[in-house]
Amino acid sequence: MVSVRGALLLPYPRKRVARTAQRMANLGLVRGSSGNVSLRIGERILITASAIPYKDLTARQVIEIDYKGERYSGSGSPSSEWRMHTAIYRARKDIQAIVHTHSPFATAAAISLTELSMENDDGKLLFGDTIPVARHKPAGSWELADAAVDALSDGKGVLLACHGVVAVAYRLEEALALAQKIEEMAQLSFLSRQTRNSVADN
Repeated sequence: MVSVRGALLLPYPRKRVARTAQRMANLGLVRGSSGNVSLRIGERILITASAIPYKDLTARQVIEIDYKGERYSGSGSPSSEWRMHTAIYRARKDIQAIVHTHSPFATAAAISLTELSMENDDGKLLFGDTIPVARHKPAGSWELADAAVDALSDGKGVLLACHGVVAVAYRLEEALALAQKIEEMAQLSFLSRQTRNSVADN
């Protein structure tokens, strides 16, 4: 890592963040510029820029910030959810990557449920019996950041009430895979509830 006027020259990690965000969009976990991706590098955080569609996102538009949200490099403004990312990194020394999605089934679960039950063994092995839903707070606020940290605790993922999904891991690839798996678990939960209701009606 080389420092120039306090900024870190990190071309490869920036590319990894941009590629993860693009893959997140290609998987249908977000649309347009919704959601965000970050990677911790020492005392700095690389996070996707605000309001830039992922299909157009370049490595230059991955923003370098510190834990106070001060921007050191990158073109544009950091994601409006930077507070949540920094709060989670402060609380969890074991993780280096965060993926935040607005995937449809998981977001529906975050709107309608107080927790997402794991319906199969695969989900239980990854997440335990349930994935918690953090209490509803305004998007981009410190209140939301605190709610996410509290609900996430030492887990791998959390739903944000009426909002979306946060998945955390040591590696970007793993965080993205967990976000994808949470969407799969939310879809299974919805389908299993529909099936049980149909059987009960008959």
